[in-house]
This record gives sequence, C-alpha cells and structure tokens, in this order.
Amino acid sequence: MKHTKRFSLFLAIGWLVAGSWAEAPADFALDKDKNGIKVYTRKIEGSSLKEFKGVTSIKTSLTSLVALMDDTDALTKWLHNCSAAKLVQSMNYYERITYTVINAPWPVSDRDTVSYSKIVQDPKSKVITIYLKGMADKYPKQSGKVRVPAMKGFWQFIPSKSGYVTVIYQLHSDPGGSIPDAIANSTATDIPYHTLLNMHKIIKQEKYQTAKIPQVKELN
Repeated sequence: MKHTKRFSLFLAIGWLVAGSWAEAPADFALDKDKNGIKVYTRKIEGSSLKEFKGVTSIKTSLTSLVALMDDTDALTKWLHNCSAAKLVQSMNYYERITYTVINAPWPVSDRDTVSYSKIVQDPKSKVITIYLKGMADKYPKQSGKVRVPAMKGFWQFIPSKSGYVTVIYQLHSDPGGSIPDAIANSTATDIPYHTLLNMHKIIKQEKYQTAKIPQVKELN
C-alpha cells in the first residue's frame, strides 16, 4: 500500500443536494443513536432514497483514517455491503476515480458506482474533507449491475486536542431504477451506521495506527 500514490475511496450511494458540505440542513431527523453513532436522514423530493448523515467520534489520528481510506483491498471488510472496489484512475495524490459495487437485498439489483474524490485539508483547523461526486461514464457498465447515475457527498474528519476525531459521512444519490420504499428507507440508515461501526473496529489495526502520510498534518 503506497499512501503517497493512492487515495482510493469507497462510495456507497450518495448525492448532497443542499447546504454546505459539513453542515446538515435543519430538516434532517435523527433516525438512529446507538454505539456512539448517530444517523440522520431526510427526504429528497423526487428521490426514492433519503439523504443520510452519519456522525461518530473515534480516538485515533487523521493519518490513520486517511490510510484506511487509501487501503482499497480493505474496503469490502468495513464498507457496509461492499463486495468490490477498484481504483480506476489516479490523477494525483488528492484526486481519484474509484469504482465500487454495493450488494442490494433481494429483489433489488446490485448497484455500482463510479466516483470522483478530492481531499482537502484546512491549514488552520486541520479538518480533512473528502469531496465525492458521481462520474457514471468513467467506467464501463457491468453485466448484472445497475449503475448509479448521480451522487455527491463527503467524508469529513474533524480533529480535537483530546485525541478524538469526529467522523462525518454524508451522502445521497439517484439510485437508478426503482427501489421499494421499505428497502430504500432502511438503506439510508443501515449504510452509515454499519459502515461507521466497522470503521471503529478496523481502524485499530497496526498498519493504520502506524501509517505515515507526509501530506496529512495532525492537530498539534
């Protein structure tokens, strides 16, 4: 794993439609609060999927979180229902295009996503934001998969002097095709909750805790 050359990111289903990248609009409602993870959702007009916002706090470093995002092979171990992930293109350290497959419950067809990502770190606060945007035409369509036509969102890592990092994961998408309401509603809660729950566990691995990434600056 070469952190200075790769920054592969997973995308579940996401499309941010209003507000700033980091702030939830007032109409978000708390759907789940368990194991230190809060999941907020809101309905999007004309969409069968809700926008979601998952928030948690992890005692770890910014570098470890970036290292985890960089580890493409590990995505299937912590991204909820992710069965495959591939780095399609690396424009530079900060910008990437990634292909991801998300398993869907029967009778819904599996979805695949092609996403552009860009990492930005604020020089003063050291907050890291990873902007995500769908680029459906940047990878060939795959048999048996429904391509997510539009998505946008972000990951955000907010450090504190206590050693904890607040992790925010906010996404919404046009899922492509129809999805039963019951499945659509559960997906908006399950994806961020289980993904962040898995992140709490996997981030403890030594390879992430001891990672060195010169581009990432920690909060002193």
